[in-house]
Amino acid sequence: MDSLLAATASQWVTDTNAAVHIQLVGADSADDVLKAISRDPPEGAAEDEGEDGDDEGGADVIQFHPQFTYSIYGEHERVFGYKGLQIFLRYAAGSLAAHLDIRYAKRVDALDSTHAVALRADDVATPLRQHLCSAALCASASEFAQRVARDTAEFRPTGRKMHEYAGAGEGQAYEVYAGDFGDAQVRAYHERAQLLPMLYIEGAQAIDTADERWRVVSVFERLTLDGRPSYALVGFCTLYAFFHWPDHVRWRISQFLVLPPFQAQGHGRRLYQAIHRMVLDDARATDLHVEDPSAAFDDMRDRCDLQYLLAQRAFDALQGAPVAAETLAALAARHKMSRRQTARCVEMALLRTLDRRDERAYAAYRLFVKRRIYAQNADQMAAMDADERRQRVGAAYAAVEEDYGRIMAAL
Repeated sequence: MDSLLAATASQWVTDTNAAVHIQLVGADSADDVLKAISRDPPEGAAEDEGEDGDDEGGADVIQFHPQFTYSIYGEHERVFGYKGLQIFLRYAAGSLAAHLDIRYAKRVDALDSTHAVALRADDVATPLRQHLCSAALCASASEFAQRVARDTAEFRPTGRKMHEYAGAGEGQAYEVYAGDFGDAQVRAYHERAQLLPMLYIEGAQAIDTADERWRVVSVFERLTLDGRPSYALVGFCTLYAFFHWPDHVRWRISQFLVLPPFQAQGHGRRLYQAIHRMVLDDARATDLHVEDPSAAFDDMRDRCDLQYLLAQRAFDALQGAPVAAETLAALAARHKMSRRQTARCVEMALLRTLDRRDERAYAAYRLFVKRRIYAQNADQMAAMDADERRQRVGAAYAAVEEDYGRIMAAL
């Protein structure tokens, strides 16, 4: 009996989240790039943390895995027909010139079989290439190495520089740039980057780069060695300008991504703060909203907005709960924040100074927050009887107060 049919199908199934290796590559020399990428990755390398890879010979290679690959390989994030499959998706760290390198130990349709059933391995290259910018995709490792060496020296971020902040290392700084899709260079660069959100943001899709209402705000690491700067992409955010009558816009954050090697270093906070400043400085803008934020993004946003409002002394005139709707609306308009986000920040600020031993003040605060919770869930609450409504609102309030305490403890 054919040994292939005796084997279980699972032996030929690969988890694509584990098989895909994303690499950010920088080097002054094409030879150094070729030397670094031609070697097999070290066994057991801590890739998930985005640690520096092999930099012997002068090439800097940082490797990490995607969180999601269902947009490329289907909802099960599996491919059939390989053993030892490794899919290397390489980017020049700054320019995002790309190279695809697929390796495997065995492929099912490369084995001899005397059976009539034809076994075929899944095509792993084409689905990935369909999501890559063809103009930036290098046909060979040699071409990629030459692009990396050239772009390490010559690449400069697209758009207009908004802000700069210092890094921890010598010669290290970070620069924030913004640009609209009306700028051909900004549009072309985003076409290179647009696969990345789909690998890390659940539900993310490619956006229409022909729509000039889109704006991208990006953070780049700048390393200056021997007087020469080189840039690496840290993260970026896409925003859309919605028309707001009569002649204003409402900005909405769509995708917000800091690449894994740069996470947990404060870059997301810096990027969000730069975006909020941009909206504040935009005479056309009325406010800033967020589309389907994750829990981690909500936490960062809450801390940033609360710190900003405290620094602006926005709560000094508040006398405790309740706070009038007109006051909340005025705060939201002045600081160009959504009304819901403004209400959350006001509730946190009141809780921050609340003396819980003052039973009357504490009761007024709880009632103030519960009314907001009820109003936001009025349709669902209307279908409940009075006892169930009280229980649901009470449980929601307890969760909100606990959450506020956790957020404020991290300030």
